This record gives sequence, C-alpha cells and structure tokens, in this order.
Amino acid sequence: MTIRRQLVNFGRTTTDYRVGCGALGELDSLVSHVVGSPKRAMLICDALVSDEVHELARRALIDIGFSIEEVRFGADASLTRLADADALLARIADAAITADDLIVAVGGFELCSLVSYCSTVWCQGTSSVAIPLALDAMCSVATSMRQLDVGDAAEMVGILPHWDMVVCDIDLVTARPVDEVGMGYVQLVSCALAESKRAWEQFPDLVDGMLAGREKSFADALCRAQTARGSAIRSANPSSRNAVLYGTVTARALGACLGGDVPAYRLLAEGMRFEARLAHDVCGFEADTLFDQDDLLEDLGIEELAFELDADRFIEALRRERFSRSNRFMLALPRFPGSIRLANVDDDVLHRHAEAFLASRRPDADADR
Repeated sequence: MTIRRQLVNFGRTTTDYRVGCGALGELDSLVSHVVGSPKRAMLICDALVSDEVHELARRALIDIGFSIEEVRFGADASLTRLADADALLARIADAAITADDLIVAVGGFELCSLVSYCSTVWCQGTSSVAIPLALDAMCSVATSMRQLDVGDAAEMVGILPHWDMVVCDIDLVTARPVDEVGMGYVQLVSCALAESKRAWEQFPDLVDGMLAGREKSFADALCRAQTARGSAIRSANPSSRNAVLYGTVTARALGACLGGDVPAYRLLAEGMRFEARLAHDVCGFEADTLFDQDDLLEDLGIEELAFELDADRFIEALRRERFSRSNRFMLALPRFPGSIRLANVDDDVLHRHAEAFLASRRPDADADR
C-alpha cells in the first residue's frame, strides 16, 4: 500500500503523520524536507531497535546528507525520569546539536516520550522525527508523551509533543501476538469510542481486518486515532481535553494494588470496563455500547482479568491516584460515542460499582454464578 499522510494539528503545531507498509524503506524521501539544510542529526534508539531497523534509519540519514551522532539505550536503561531527560540533554549538548539540526527517535513509547521532551525544550525547539516501533507508540506519540517521574511522584512532568514528522511502518505490527500489540489495541478501542458514533459503528470491521493482518485496517485505525486524540487535545472545552484519560485512573489504581506483574494493556482494558459501567449510572452511557466495548476487547484477545481485591483498598487507590493530579475526584467517562467528559462520581455509586466489579473479577466468580 502507499504511504498515507495525515496532518495532526493541535494548538500552534502540526505533525506530519505518515503510515504504511514499508515506510522505513522510504525514510530518506520522507524525512529529506524536515530541515532546510541537512548538517547534523542525532539518532536515538532503544532496545526494541533491531540491527536491520537501525541500519535503515542510519543509512537514510546519511543519504540525505546528515553527519550522525548516536545514542543507543540498552534493555535495562531508565527512560522515564526527569533525571534521564537531563542526561540525554547533556548528550545532545555534547553533540553540538542546534535548533537547525535534527533529532530522530526510533523505538517504543517511553523512548519517544523522552526524546519528545528533550527535543522540544532544546534550543526552545529542535526539529524532530519519531519512528515508533510498537502499535501503542504509533497510536499515541504524535499527541502525547509518557510523563516523566520526579522522585516518588510518577508521571508528573510532561509537555505536548512537537514532532515535525512521525513515521509508522505497518509491517512491524501486523500478525503480532497480543502481548506485543495489546496496549495499542486497547488505545484504538478508546479512540474509536471518543471519535464519533460513525467511527464506533465502523470500528468492528477494522478489528476484523487487523486480526486478519490487513495493512489497510491498521492504517485506517491509526489515522482515525490521530483524529480522535487531536480533536480532544485542541478542544475548547477543558473537560473534553481529558478524554485521553478514559480508563487510565482505574488502570493506575489497579496497578498500584496488584503489583507490576500484570501487563499494562490488561490494566487499561479493565480500567475502561469499570469506568464504562460507572458511566452507565453517572452519564446514561447505553448498556449496548458498554457491551459492544467488552466484545471488541474480547475479539482482540484481551480477556477479563481475574484477581481478588478489597473494595475499600481499591477505592482508596482510585482516590489517591486522582488526587495526585487534581483537587477534584472526577473521571473521564463516556456519555455516548463521540463524547467523553469529566464527571463527578458520588461515593455511593462508586462503592456499589466497585463492589460489583471486584466480585465479578474474583477467580471463583464463575463457580459462584
């Protein structure tokens, strides 16, 4: 398929989003016009980058006319702290990168987030290109970053990305096991629900196509995700700008309670399932749409998570998570496809749904029924 182009516009910046099969093979022609006069480029990679992908990116930059400085992070490298950003900025300084040069990130969501922060603040903005290698990163790096940790405060420091270009190669994510693409799948479900009723009604066909390995379905879903996320971020309604939080407060609370062994995509799926049920009571979210979401997650191979957790502990974790970022306990809840807004949740409603949700997740719940 041809390389598709979509302009992701939010605020005063625009990102040139490119997606298609074999996009890495066309990297030189795609990136050649990002800066006016190629001189220096810094290529920053993480452990997801194979030797083949590394060589493709490196060769493309050389062919364009850049001299290259490289930073390669190993599998055990820390990429999530503000101190890590300081260390990377020092490497950028050592390479004498200026505002007229180019910074290229190749890797997963954490690596792209770190580079996004550094390239945006370096010289008040240095041209940058992201080449995300994972489906979740392809979905989200153009519009958000994994915020950086400060001490014991997790994910608190962040900015809106200012990528000049994001290049996504569909060949890297087709026919991959759910453990590798699960977070991307969950985010695509959330984006379809946030975009519009029409997008939501058409999304099951895209799911069928992605499961069949059809590149066009992946490209369509990713482009629609940029529309949904970009629209939320640039919304004039402050409540609407929080649509990207759907499911995340519950996911973080569950993660704090259950420990680090549960994959993040399964926690986010559980967060969306729980918050959709709250929305049914709080916002009048239709039960049919709620069950459609459940079915889509199941179709994508993301089954309900079995665990045992006390309701009071769960609610305490929810409140702690939300109050770490806001003075009000409000959750981003769907009202209908195309509308996810912050909403107040009364204590009695929260307790009732928490108890029902956790009872349904007990390992012996099926036997009880």
